[in-house]
Amino acid sequence: MAEELGGEPRREAGCGVGAQLRAARERAGLTIAEAARKLLVGEQVLEALESERFEALGASIYVKSYLRRYADLLGEPVAPLYERLASRLLLPQPDLTRAPRAARPKAGFVGRILSALAVLVVVGLAWWGWSHRREVVAIPVVSRLVSTRLPAVPVGRAGAVSARAAPEPVAPAPAVSPHAAAAPGAATARITLRFPAASWVAVIDAAGRSIYRGMVAAGARRSFEGRAPLHVVLGYASGVAVRIDGRPASIASYVGRDHAVSFDITAGGRVLPAPPGAGG
Repeated sequence: MAEELGGEPRREAGCGVGAQLRAARERAGLTIAEAARKLLVGEQVLEALESERFEALGASIYVKSYLRRYADLLGEPVAPLYERLASRLLLPQPDLTRAPRAARPKAGFVGRILSALAVLVVVGLAWWGWSHRREVVAIPVVSRLVSTRLPAVPVGRAGAVSARAAPEPVAPAPAVSPHAAAAPGAATARITLRFPAASWVAVIDAAGRSIYRGMVAAGARRSFEGRAPLHVVLGYASGVAVRIDGRPASIASYVGRDHAVSFDITAGGRVLPAPPGAGG
């Protein structure tokens, strides 16, 4: 555009490209709408070419592409049109220096983020290793506790602990004096128990006095003497060997399904089943 003396703008003379295209279209008997449908473009594109408003079509590469397609449709040579287009020199060049750019984060901010992530990773790995080590170390300890405690708790028919074999703290058997166990002149009975496995034990004399009641650890050997008949209860009879007056005695026929047994020992060293309701 240029200004006349009166300040009114006047349009610069065209390069003739638009006039040539318009004349060719009219010779072909086509309207702008019909030509646009054939080229599959908008009507405003062809109107911009014929009115030489090339800046409305964008960069020069788009202008040349539309111009070539329009010329091919109308049967016009493209090379002369390109030369006239170049002489126009009215196509605006893009200002690449003003293209928007993504803001770069400050190096300090990125460094702080990376440092925080590194700290989190180190702390997470340390916590995982510590918790994993606790699990590995705890398992053998529990297994040892189970292995040492389980034999001392006989299991009944329904999987419950036998009432007569309730676990109690393991305590050494008190020393039993052969003379202090029974009153002078009373008939006595003596029993020796060896414990391949831990078992709960109760020994009661004929007067109802409890000579011993509690757990005996595996590997122990205990002897008891008291006024006959001597009532004996074993919570885990399968793990106890019985000797009466120095002779082995069999109690297998009195052992129940829960591995517990209750029997009496007479003054003569005989083993008898305990009467119903005998204490234990």
